[in-house]
Amino acid sequence: MKLTPLVCLVLGLAIATVMWAQSKEDAQTKALREQLERETAARKAEADKAIAADIARNPDGANAQAARKAAEAAKAQELEKQTTEEKTKADSIANAETAAAKDEKERKEAAARWEAGAAERARAAAAQKAAVDKWRASAKPAPSIIMNKRADGSASVMVDGNVTSFPTVAEAEAYVEKVRSKADTTLSY
Repeated sequence: MKLTPLVCLVLGLAIATVMWAQSKEDAQTKALREQLERETAARKAEADKAIAADIARNPDGANAQAARKAAEAAKAQELEKQTTEEKTKADSIANAETAAAKDEKERKEAAARWEAGAAERARAAAAQKAAVDKWRASAKPAPSIIMNKRADGSASVMVDGNVTSFPTVAEAEAYVEKVRSKADTTLSY
């Protein structure tokens, strides 16, 4: 179906009319609800006034007894609510104190375990240090190699303080590789 401007206008007006009717109906419903609430409140006020008048005329009548029972029930309910709140508050305080005591006990136990393990940790650290020292003493260190390239294309290599000169950088690099391959070191970091 092709929508022409006229069809769009008619559809728009139809939708607007339905929306306006719906909003008018909502307003009427709201007004009726508010009126019903006012009438209910007025009837309740009249009934309360009549009961109060009856209680004033007949202090031992059924309405007076019902009012006393209702007041006692409300008072008992309030007392129960206060008791429940106090019990809840006392329970939360007790739970917090129990949790704090448990945390303190666990902290003290952990500190005692740490203290008890101090000697074992010291022995383990000493054994590890001795093993490392033994390993270092048994190994022969790698040679100290320094290579210097000159601007004229020659190079010099110093191995453990002994300097050797080479006419080319390639020969110097070959010498360095040879020294490194001959070095039999077990130390590696």
